[in-house]
Amino acid sequence: MVETYDSRHPGTVKVFFVVSEDVVTSIIIGNQTVSTGRGYQFYIEDHVAEQIDKCELVIDGLTPKLVVKEGEVIHEPEKTEKELEIERLKHELEQLENAD
Repeated sequence: MVETYDSRHPGTVKVFFVVSEDVVTSIIIGNQTVSTGRGYQFYIEDHVAEQIDKCELVIDGLTPKLVVKEGEVIHEPEKTEKELEIERLKHELEQLENAD
């Protein structure tokens, strides 16, 4: 299952699935887009939005969910050296803050 969000967070983008007669007829992606049709909207991570063709919308009870299609894989972007260093420093800071 793909993680979805109800509101915008850093690194996410709005996705709207237009539904007609219980079938997804189109997918609109972008934080500035506005749909006038009926459907389901949530936010997903940017790299997932770039691979939206590998996903499908499923309704589990009353809850819409986004899942990866069978046989498909969502590829995570590789982190830069700067991003890895930021993560390392954040972890180190957290350890220092929680030390006795």
